[in-house]
Amino acid sequence: YIHGGSVRYSSKARYRQWLTHKMATWVDQFGEMGCVGCGRCITWCPVGIDITAEVRAIREGQEEGSVIHEGDRDPAG
Repeated sequence: YIHGGSVRYSSKARYRQWLTHKMATWVDQFGEMGCVGCGRCITWCPVGIDITAEVRAIREGQEEGSVIHEGDRDPAG
């Protein structure tokens, strides 16, 4: 909040900022993602994306040295 008001007016913008902060800003600041796998983000995701599963896939891909490209994974799971 700045001057008593919210900087991001929509819940979509606030949620996007929160995820960006956890997934990217923490990497820049601390060298690792801020996601601890609690699943709180799944509850608030407007389309029900399981971010913990996505983060897990990204981490596994990094460990294997592979890159995940759009369309490589079956969206049905």
